[in-house]
Amino acid sequence: MNESMLERLSKFEVEDAENVASYDSKIKKIVRSIVSSFAFGIFGVFLVLLDVTLLLADLIFTDSKLYIPLDYRSISLAIALFFLMDVLLRVFVEGVARFLDKKHPNHYRVYNLCRRTGTMVCALLIAFEIFLTAEESLYYFGERRTDKTHSNKFQGVETPSQNRYVGYFAQVKHLYNWNLPPRQILFIKRFIIYSIRGDVCDLEVQIVMEKKVVFSSTSLGNCSILHDIETDKVLIDVFDGPLLYDDVKVQFFSSNLPKYYDNCPFFFWFNTSFIQNNRLYLPRNELDNPHKQKAWKIYPSEFAVEILFGEK
Repeated sequence: MNESMLERLSKFEVEDAENVASYDSKIKKIVRSIVSSFAFGIFGVFLVLLDVTLLLADLIFTDSKLYIPLDYRSISLAIALFFLMDVLLRVFVEGVARFLDKKHPNHYRVYNLCRRTGTMVCALLIAFEIFLTAEESLYYFGERRTDKTHSNKFQGVETPSQNRYVGYFAQVKHLYNWNLPPRQILFIKRFIIYSIRGDVCDLEVQIVMEKKVVFSSTSLGNCSILHDIETDKVLIDVFDGPLLYDDVKVQFFSSNLPKYYDNCPFFFWFNTSFIQNNRLYLPRNELDNPHKQKAWKIYPSEFAVEILFGEK
C-alpha cells in the first residue's frame, strides 16, 4: 500500500478524535431533514396504511380458520418495516461514491446499521481503489469495526457467503471492467461432503434459486446418498438436476445435526457465473454456520463441501 493511501486512511483516526461532536451534529441535521421531508412523510403514511391493512387481514381471515397467537400476527408489521429499511439501505455503490466525493471529499464516516452494511462498505473500499483485493478490504473493515476497548469479539463481515460476494465484486471491477461475467447455466452432478461426524443417514439437501426451492432430496428418485465410512465422505449424486444460474443457495438438513442460522445445520450461497472448471470447493471456514467456533465440536477442520457441475 503506497504512502498516499496510508495518509488517506489515517484521516479516519484524525477525524474520529477531533470532530466527533461536529459530525454527530451534521448527522442529526441530515436525519432531521430527511424525516421532515414531504416525500418521507407521504411514504410513512402509506407504510402505516399498509401495516394496518395487513394486520386487519391477519385478524379477519385467520380467526375463522386457525388460531394464531397475537405475537405471530405482528409479523406483517415486521415484514413491512424490514421492507422499508431494506429499500432505504439498498443503494448502488456508484451513487454512494458520487455522493461522498461531492459532499465529503477525502474523508468519510460510516455508521454500521445492519450486517449488510459491512458488505457494502468493503465493496466501496474496492470501488475507490483504497484496497485492490477483497481480503484486504474485509480485513481493514473488521479491524476498524471491532471496538477492542470493550471486547475482542470480531465485528467485521463474518458470514462466509458475504465474504464470497465481496470477492465477486472485486472480480467484476478488476477482471471484467465493471461488467458482469457471462452467465453460466449449470446443473449439479454430485455433492461431496468431507469429514462429517455422527449419524447422517437422514441427510437432506435443498437448492434455492430466485427465492424458490428448485430441488429437494426428499423427492423420490432424484438423487442417491451414500455415506462412505472408509473414506469419511458423503456422496450425493443428483439425477436430472435443475438448471442453475445467477445466485444459488444450498442448504443441508439432518435431525442429528444442530440447527444454527437459517434454521439449518449448514448452508452457503454462490453465483454460477463465477464457477471455474465446473467445480466449487468450500472448506469449513467458507461454509455458513460451520465457520463459527461454537460449531467446531461438530465440524472438524477437515470438514468441507465440494460440488461438481455439468454444463447445459
